[in-house]
Amino acid sequence: MKESFRNVQELVGVIAERGFLPFFAGGIQEFSIEEFCPDYLWFADDVEGPWEWKSEVMVEGDMAYGKFFGGKAGFISMEWFPDFVNYRRSVCRLTDDEEAMLAVIVEHESLLSKEIKRLCGYNKPRKPRGGNPLIAQMTENESADGGRRRESYEKAITHLQMATRVVTGDFEYNIDKHGRRYGWSIARYCTPEDYFGAERLQVVRTAEQSLERMLTHLRNVVPWASDRDLERMIVAK
Repeated sequence: MKESFRNVQELVGVIAERGFLPFFAGGIQEFSIEEFCPDYLWFADDVEGPWEWKSEVMVEGDMAYGKFFGGKAGFISMEWFPDFVNYRRSVCRLTDDEEAMLAVIVEHESLLSKEIKRLCGYNKPRKPRGGNPLIAQMTENESADGGRRRESYEKAITHLQMATRVVTGDFEYNIDKHGRRYGWSIARYCTPEDYFGAERLQVVRTAEQSLERMLTHLRNVVPWASDRDLERMIVAK
């Protein structure tokens, strides 16, 4: 396949042209950043590529980023994200754990993933030395109120993104003494309303009209994809 981008600006152009673009290859052929990326930029040592460019793409391209496609990450341009929100919120229902997590994020406006885990009680306590059986253990999926089983953190934060209640607002890195980034990036989450402004998310269509508008667009962008594949990407419960 011909290389489709070499820098942030060209990647923004690829996403803007398609409106929707998953990060990793999936059910629709030739419809992902991975497939459009030159080999020398795809997770290459000492070379920045699309993984490191995510924050710049969000800002320069006016893009929403999150786990929108079957629980996998990708970008949606603001030309289409309001319709995506309009439809997804009409069909995605939140659990009690997700509602509680969302309330914490709204209260703080934005939080790193590690902060959400701490504030929502997902951090594991240290195990007692020697494995003392007399000391009760809290597992990651238990709450303090009688051991009620809770939804895992990853499941909850992913579904909040699938439901378009939360987006990734930025990525932060650890910095070494020379001022260089190292390690994996840490996601900072916020609501689309805080990131883009509530007025930009408004549409004058019904949820079904938004769905049909998106599917009509995607049929033109990837005409080789079946309606079933397109619906699987856009429709989520």
